[in-house]
Amino acid sequence: MSSRGYTVLGWAVWQVATRVAKRKMARNKVKLGAAATVLLVLIGGLAIAKATSGEE
Repeated sequence: MSSRGYTVLGWAVWQVATRVAKRKMARNKVKLGAAATVLLVLIGGLAIAKATSGEE
């Protein structure tokens, strides 16, 4: 397959993948929101722990 063929194939796969991902995210907004909240809390906790441990 030529370079142009791979480019077209890659573009087509990207289009399908983004549409599927958008559909799945729309169905799972509550789960995604909860996961994002947990992730932010964990990152915040790690940042606080690092900041307080450096003040010895």
